[in-house]
Amino acid sequence: MTERLDLSSTDDFALGAKESLLSPVIRLKIEAAGGAITFARFMELALGHPDLGYYSRVGLAWGRDGDFETSPEVHPIFGYLWARQIEECWERLDRPASFDLIEVGAGSGAWSAAILTWLRDRSPDCFAATCATLLDGSPRRLEDQRSTLEASGLTAHHQLVEEWLADAGPVTGVVISNEFFDALPIHLVERRGDELMEWHVTDEGSAFQLALRPASTPDLNAYFDALGLRSGDGARAEVNLAAPDVMRALASRIKRGYLFAIDYGHEAKDLYASWRRMGTLMAFHNHSPQPDPLASPGLLDLTAHVDFTSLANALRASGFEVAPTVSQAEALTVLGLPEAMQAAEARGHEDIARYAQERRAAATLTNLEGLGRIRVLATSNDALLEDLRSLRSITEAYG
Repeated sequence: MTERLDLSSTDDFALGAKESLLSPVIRLKIEAAGGAITFARFMELALGHPDLGYYSRVGLAWGRDGDFETSPEVHPIFGYLWARQIEECWERLDRPASFDLIEVGAGSGAWSAAILTWLRDRSPDCFAATCATLLDGSPRRLEDQRSTLEASGLTAHHQLVEEWLADAGPVTGVVISNEFFDALPIHLVERRGDELMEWHVTDEGSAFQLALRPASTPDLNAYFDALGLRSGDGARAEVNLAAPDVMRALASRIKRGYLFAIDYGHEAKDLYASWRRMGTLMAFHNHSPQPDPLASPGLLDLTAHVDFTSLANALRASGFEVAPTVSQAEALTVLGLPEAMQAAEARGHEDIARYAQERRAAATLTNLEGLGRIRVLATSNDALLEDLRSLRSITEAYG
């Protein structure tokens, strides 16, 4: 008998009371697959369906007006600080006349807009050399990003991720991403003794449910074998088979330069620790965690923490040097957040509201119970990684 997990009964979830436009599409996919699809396939459709997926839909809002707030939407200072790191990378690459800046999964476009604004105002030589490209999975998001940059008097290339990976030339510069890998589709697994099982999505008529079935692919067992560990018996966990493949594809394009991946996540030994019984999968609506990730597909943001060990292993296999991850709070501090706050305080009497906003932004970006605990993975190919500014310890930076 197939074991089922009824999520719909955990709460009176308002969105779940209404059939989303994407639900009938998923029901047909489940029927065509013989009654069940993997959660990875469900998440792929829920987030990335070309017309009805969460990240494809018309009018997707970001920041306080949306379902979540990523660091670039908190305040432009996030981009200004990272622009300092981008400038240092350009210097370390011997100031090339053509310097690629690639943002993967560019969201609202706010991060690239802030980075380019700072370079234009503070480092004109670097700005003149920079060839910016914003990548995303949806044509609608590319248009939104184009509008965001144009509003600041900036221009860039805009391309779908898959198309860019298929035809991009060799990159000399920096590839960056913020909360990109944690939105890639994940398999939900659960070990029962020596057998690794997988939660599939079924259609029970009134609601989608999870059903525990044999693993859909031997790649799931191979994933844990490569890490040399096992998930806890009876503990649910997420496996992102796509993330290492995407990382290898990105690395293959970097002829000389750096890659920064900023995301919620852990090293594998912590992500798959036996005490983590329910994994890290979360669904969000209007900034609030939701009890049922299967409810109203296309209307909820779905996310799961990243396995940084597997990403680092993929990079090393591609010949990259990889630094240990640091927290966002640490990275922003050594990139100059204290000095930025001192400057804000010095001019605070001119605009107290602006000063208060900057103080709140600094606190939000470095809050170790929130955005500050995001990890920063830095890596390089044929470029000096040692003592990179964002990797310096706070003691080194401030004595």
